[in-house]
Amino acid sequence: MPLKQQIGFALQFIVLTATPLISWWQLQFGFKLIWMPGLLLTAMVLFWIGTRLRESK
Repeated sequence: MPLKQQIGFALQFIVLTATPLISWWQLQFGFKLIWMPGLLLTAMVLFWIGTRLRESK
């Protein structure tokens, strides 16, 4: 597997594991709810970048 695809896989893995952890952290400890849409948008962009890297040759 080429390096770009490995980086894309790692990026997608990080996003898919961090998103539920962020939700759990907010429920347990709380932080301003305004952060959630921003963090979700950031996760979506990072996942999209990971997808593009995995699909590249």
